[in-house]
Amino acid sequence: MAISLTNNLTNTHASFLEWLSIAEANRAERFALENGNAGSRPHTPAPLEAECKELHDTIRTLVATLGYPLFEPLAGSAVRTDNANLLFCRASEADARGLFTEEGFVVLKGSSGRLDTVPSFQKHGYQRVRDRLLEQGVLVEQNGRIRFERDYLFASPSAAAACVTGRTANGLIEWKDMNGRTLSDVREMPGAANGPE
Repeated sequence: MAISLTNNLTNTHASFLEWLSIAEANRAERFALENGNAGSRPHTPAPLEAECKELHDTIRTLVATLGYPLFEPLAGSAVRTDNANLLFCRASEADARGLFTEEGFVVLKGSSGRLDTVPSFQKHGYQRVRDRLLEQGVLVEQNGRIRFERDYLFASPSAAAACVTGRTANGLIEWKDMNGRTLSDVREMPGAANGPE
């Protein structure tokens, strides 16, 4: 929630900011929205629209600074197409692409994984994560596999690899760059950023 200390925001400000915030959050696909109102773009004069966009930029910055990057995509389009940063998990019936970030490990939209899981995986916590992602529509069943319908941030490379392969997995070994180097090897290279395991 954002408020004005000077009480100078009108209903048009509020309507436009609501519409813009919903649109930007949906575009970022970082969180599932529970707002019952889809928001509609109100008629807004150009000067007022410019003011609202400036306010929204301030809100975006403040919310991200507080640790909630609600309007920031998990992986920008430039990063997605830069094969130097992409990591791959290719296993039995799995073909996934991802990125190791400061926040965790992002499996990219369009990645596929194994639909069936090994018996020992059924009792593992990652099975519950996988089931939840299927319920939320992040994962869908398609042609005997699971498919990521949007980018998804996992807490660790191992959680991402387990979800993709349907078995427990060491993400530092399962994820490899385009030259076949494991994530563990890539992280040890000079200049590589260390992050979650």
